[in-house]
Amino acid sequence: MTFSNRERRLFLAGLFALGILGAFLFRRKPRLRAIPTQKPFPLPDAAVHPVDPQLGALRFSVDRKKKTVCAHDVTTGRLVWESSGEDRFIIPGAAFPIDLSPDGELWVANVGRKRLERLDPQTGRFIASWQPTEPFGGCCNPVRFAALAGGRFVTMEKGTRRVRIYAPSGALEQELATDLSLSEHDYYLYREKRVVHLYDAARRSHWKVRYDFDA
Repeated sequence: MTFSNRERRLFLAGLFALGILGAFLFRRKPRLRAIPTQKPFPLPDAAVHPVDPQLGALRFSVDRKKKTVCAHDVTTGRLVWESSGEDRFIIPGAAFPIDLSPDGELWVANVGRKRLERLDPQTGRFIASWQPTEPFGGCCNPVRFAALAGGRFVTMEKGTRRVRIYAPSGALEQELATDLSLSEHDYYLYREKRVVHLYDAARRSHWKVRYDFDA
């Protein structure tokens, strides 16, 4: 079979183009798809490793295994008292928060009963309980809370996934968020310089609440 000059030129041009394309495909480096990443959320160490509340020489803590609240003398390490609250604490999960208000009131969340209980800091004796007018939802709440001055409370609630400030009467005073992340393990709360800091690490959210305002 014979080819015309035009056909030979076209054939050679095609071979040349294929050679160039092959060299390009085999020699170039693979191109990686860029995947966006989030920078670590700047959680303060005080939020990740909260300090147990202290009043005078007494430091207060919770024992999740025994489901009790304890007071230790910071100078000797001696156990001063141990309390089970009014009628035992029901703690189905990891949350068992405790807080000391600016007024010196010791409050503990009995999350299984969906209420806060006030204990005498000196003896551990049950004094009173508090719950909002609209009861906490979910199986166990609040998973984080802070006792503010004048009997107010700020709470972080799982299930309903919200951050709220309540009046002493239990009435809702302010709603700060209604879309917290699903896991309570992403919720953090700590005090610093008359301010309560609340974090949702998964959603990279941060709220500040002053706790020294008057009742």
